[in-house]
Amino acid sequence: MARPYIVHYGELGLKGRNRISFERQLVNNIRRALEDLEDQGQMKVQRLPSYLLVKPPSEVPEAKVEARLQQIPGIAYFAPIVTTPLDIAEITSAAVEMAREIITPETTFRIQATRGNKTFPITSPEVGREVGGAVQEATGAPVNLRHPDVTLSIQIYDDQAYLFARRIRGLGGLPVGSSGRVLALFSGGIDSPVAAHLLMKRGCLMDFVHFHLLRGESEIRESKIAAMARKVLVPHRAPGRLHMLSAAPFEAAMAGLDSRVATVVFRRFIMRAAESLANRRRIPALVTGESVGQVASQTLKNINLISEATQLPILRPLIGMDKEEIIEIAQSIGTYELSIKPYQDPCSLHARHPATWARHSAVEEVETRIDVDALLEETLSQHLLTIRITF
Repeated sequence: MARPYIVHYGELGLKGRNRISFERQLVNNIRRALEDLEDQGQMKVQRLPSYLLVKPPSEVPEAKVEARLQQIPGIAYFAPIVTTPLDIAEITSAAVEMAREIITPETTFRIQATRGNKTFPITSPEVGREVGGAVQEATGAPVNLRHPDVTLSIQIYDDQAYLFARRIRGLGGLPVGSSGRVLALFSGGIDSPVAAHLLMKRGCLMDFVHFHLLRGESEIRESKIAAMARKVLVPHRAPGRLHMLSAAPFEAAMAGLDSRVATVVFRRFIMRAAESLANRRRIPALVTGESVGQVASQTLKNINLISEATQLPILRPLIGMDKEEIIEIAQSIGTYELSIKPYQDPCSLHARHPATWARHSAVEEVETRIDVDALLEETLSQHLLTIRITF
């Protein structure tokens, strides 16, 4: 069953005068991520100088709490702790008791003591020597200061000391909500959910926009796209909106036009629609899953042509990644299996031999022929379904 956890952050500690707002955001995010566990008892998240304390209901399994904490951006690491008063005898006694559970004569160990409270009369090295001697006497285990099997950490703060032997790595980054909201261009593939995840790790709240060829509201709401958007948001319990736009009007307008720049024209159309939706929500930036050279529309020339369709900044967190790196992240966040399910993506329906170095004049000619402005107005006014994702 769950014990209290000490939570440490990394990057937040460098924020100077703004640090308190980042800390408060992280506290709120932890509470939101764990709030459904509160029906088993009272959940406490406490902000203290340079660290946080999380006290889950004792009945909740540790594995459930730790799985949630590992998915919260802003946490460098966390650890289940034993607390003691600021007394070296109490600290030593607790350390020996903890050591007897996890250290054997065949196990090497070290004591890693830090003294945040400089009024504590014993220095960190002295704490390490005194506690280490007692642990060695109690267990018969050898000390290894460089590469131990077990590191028993003692952190001494103003009101008490914290002891732990298991340090769990967090996501790092910034708390979701500390960097504003962005709008992700969401496809049915592997890349865009990973791009959205990485921007949430940088503190961004997330909305999504997707062009589809689905029929009827129920089919849209039950699509893998809706499931993927929810999968990205669920670790953070952060509400967002999924804007589902039909690609049928665009496809109808392009019927009979066998153009090698059709893919670029469609991507520019998506950018214009995304910009309009972002402006409605006062969202200052777009996010894509583009990676240089991965497909025909992602050559440098075509990326530049597509970017010209919007005045909003476009964030591309995957731009220098290869496919294997992206797949590895997709698997770790649980979106990969959804992404590879069969799905008819409108982007795949265009030219069989798309131009990898599209000419601006050719793109503008196609946009004029289909009257892209009128087509955009029709699509946004008549073919938009917005799904609110809440928790």
